[in-house]
Amino acid sequence: MSHTGKTVVIPPELPGILKQFTKDAIRTQPEDLLEWATLYFSALVQGKTLPVNRTPDKVVTPNTMDLTPEVLTTMHEKLHKNGTVSKKEVSKLWRSLGLADDLLRHIMTVGCFGDQLDWIKFFALCCSYLGGTIKNAMTHALYILNSDSSCKPPDACVPFETFRFLYSYLAAVDKEVSQAQIDRTITYLEAQAKARDGMVKVSDFVNSRKVRLG
Repeated sequence: MSHTGKTVVIPPELPGILKQFTKDAIRTQPEDLLEWATLYFSALVQGKTLPVNRTPDKVVTPNTMDLTPEVLTTMHEKLHKNGTVSKKEVSKLWRSLGLADDLLRHIMTVGCFGDQLDWIKFFALCCSYLGGTIKNAMTHALYILNSDSSCKPPDACVPFETFRFLYSYLAAVDKEVSQAQIDRTITYLEAQAKARDGMVKVSDFVNSRKVRLG
């Protein structure tokens, strides 16, 4: 009930709308948040196109390169061995590869990374940037981390525990995948992995009707 004594009815769609608004704001990064929010909700009510930059991080200045699977593979080869790396070390390699500072800041913000960071989490967020969806991100991750030389494109594979960690982390960051869905996916893929030396393949989920990653 409001301070006026009237009952306030909160529509069940509101939490989902606010969650999407937050994600769109992070994606767009408007200079004037209040003005942008006004435009956003006006467009939402009127059924117009939302003022959302769908791929803000992929705007590359003339002096920078975009992040690619090949570049991310190079970074992974140099930084994954110790597990934990310093923000300074990542930044130095990032700039030496000619990548945009804005994208690095965005990934650091999304991951809430401090001076020391878990490389595999940073790697996962880079895969998310490359893929746009969790399924595409996991596909990129498996191609880069492929643990079996006999598993060749369009397939690739990683140990189940590696898959579970990466998928669970990206699903948690996304915040739109229910725990029930995460559990169903992990249970199904774990059963598949047990039948082949504990490995999860891209082909297990990329076109499977039994698996929905996000």
